[in-house]
Amino acid sequence: MMNIKRKIFAVLAAAVLLASCSQDEVMTDTGPDGLVPVTLSAAVGDGVQTRIVSAVDDDDLRYCDAQVCDENGQNLEGYAQLIPLEKGDGGKYTGNIYLKPQKTYVFLFWADNSSMYTPSDLHEVSYQKGCIAFADRVEQTISFNDPTVDATLQHVVSKVTLKTTTNVSEIKKIAVTVPTTYTTYNVNGYDGNTAFGGETENEVFSPVQAPFNPVTGTPEGAEVFSFYALVDGTNQDLTLANGTNSQQVTSVPLAPNMHTTLVGDVQNIGLTDVTFTASIDGKWDDTETEIIGLEIADGGTRYIVSSPATLQAWATEMKNDPTQNLNCTLAADIDLTGTEWTPIPGFAGTFDGNGKTITGLTINQPSTNNVGLFASIEDVGTVKNLKLDKVNVTANSNVGAIAGENRGTIENCSVSGSVTGLSDNSCVGGIAGWHYGGTITDCHSSATVEGKAYVGGIAGQSSAILGTTTITACYSTGSITATKNNTTNCSYAGGVVGLNSNGAILTACYATGNVEGDGDYVGGVVGDNSSTVTACYHATGSVAGASGSTGGVAGRNYADPYGGSSTLTACYWDNNQSSGIGEDQTGNGEAQKVDGDWTDAVLNMNSVLTGYDWEWTIESSNTLPTLKKKETN
Repeated sequence: MMNIKRKIFAVLAAAVLLASCSQDEVMTDTGPDGLVPVTLSAAVGDGVQTRIVSAVDDDDLRYCDAQVCDENGQNLEGYAQLIPLEKGDGGKYTGNIYLKPQKTYVFLFWADNSSMYTPSDLHEVSYQKGCIAFADRVEQTISFNDPTVDATLQHVVSKVTLKTTTNVSEIKKIAVTVPTTYTTYNVNGYDGNTAFGGETENEVFSPVQAPFNPVTGTPEGAEVFSFYALVDGTNQDLTLANGTNSQQVTSVPLAPNMHTTLVGDVQNIGLTDVTFTASIDGKWDDTETEIIGLEIADGGTRYIVSSPATLQAWATEMKNDPTQNLNCTLAADIDLTGTEWTPIPGFAGTFDGNGKTITGLTINQPSTNNVGLFASIEDVGTVKNLKLDKVNVTANSNVGAIAGENRGTIENCSVSGSVTGLSDNSCVGGIAGWHYGGTITDCHSSATVEGKAYVGGIAGQSSAILGTTTITACYSTGSITATKNNTTNCSYAGGVVGLNSNGAILTACYATGNVEGDGDYVGGVVGDNSSTVTACYHATGSVAGASGSTGGVAGRNYADPYGGSSTLTACYWDNNQSSGIGEDQTGNGEAQKVDGDWTDAVLNMNSVLTGYDWEWTIESSNTLPTLKKKETN
């Protein structure tokens, strides 16, 4: 039994963007023998690679072929098996064919940028270097009322290169068996010297002739040959055979659109216990013109994405198996406008926005809890350096643009747009809905935030029930609205946090937007506090509540039932409220009104930030205080 010395996971690198393809030209005449005129239409999704890019032939896709088979996958007799589709003005590829009505057909679409070669057989489709071409398979029953067959091209071919560390005899033949294929459709490869291809469904490449000249082994490995396989999975067990001698290479990473390299003693396959090493990259070959929008880094544990399709591909893998902690780094701005996003649950990896922007994050799931770009971030999870622009997020409870629930680290992130929670017990925040562990640092939101219970510009509720919970150096400029719910007839609205409780720490934060609540507790910074608020302020926006528990800084400051400090220290306001704390039950609330000059307020706030990395500063006269990192020697 063989083993892989280095196992690297590979996953789908090109997401299928299903398009509604209108027909460019539909035949209206009736064909011979009552046949139905059918228009075949295919489209290429954004970021989808459907061929190997050649350095000398890097034109846009010009042709698409549709192979027509019967419902058993056999080529038709008496009818055209291969229909050439040409690209129309609408950017789609269309072609016409006559088929029998009320009969089921299988359409296998092939995309190609070259007319040099045309596939001729469903079960043995040859490829030439420079014009790889697989698209999609559609099964459909033809009727007079349904004259159009649509497909969106997707790339499902995996390329494997076999290298050797020893000399290989020129008469050596290697057979490769791929146990799992994409349905029953297999493909051939071409290595520049000898064509090789499948003779049965599983014996995809048998036999394979090594190059005629002996291969001289090197420490890095010399290439013996490459082959392709249509796959529908990730890791698979390959069998390499030399005559009657064979060995299994286990857990080889085979995945759509990916290139895997195997290095081992090819000469001694089946004679000794050869160990192969596996590595994988996101490129089909060595040409620089080949761009698929995805790179794999850090031994296969991190995706570097630069298109909506590859971001969706990463998200799909995370949702399929959250335990793999697959990290992600943005390499370009991503536009998700018009796409419904499914939140990623239980994220325990690192998502680095790299200063890039995701635009148009849209989630409309009124009955779902824990909703955001991430449904939840675990205590070891990190989301950083990310901008979310023009978000439109609506869900039931625990709703935030970055995360519905957070127990991890969120830092240097910003949000604009709208976030809405519908539940009577909703926790809704611009950054996170329910923050109950971990840290939120150096984040800001201009989003409009609305809910019925706990509503805040940064977090709906911040609670240290699972350990240290902090929000530091954050601010909100959007409007905050908490509508009285139908269950408890109370709500908590705060410019930064709706409810700050159970020992949660809020430090050096501010809000400038309007804060409004129909319930009991409304404050410019925090609706209700039973924990610690230090060096925070609200200014310029209005603060309005339906009851007496409304204040320029806090709606209420009350005794922590768990024995916490319940204090507000060096906090300030400059809004329409006459009182900094609407209801102070502890006497520990230090909130002062500022009338024009913030100099003393800044001095006092900075005096209580000893040990923090942040300090308040006034950049110029008639401006509000802003935060900056303290200078270090």
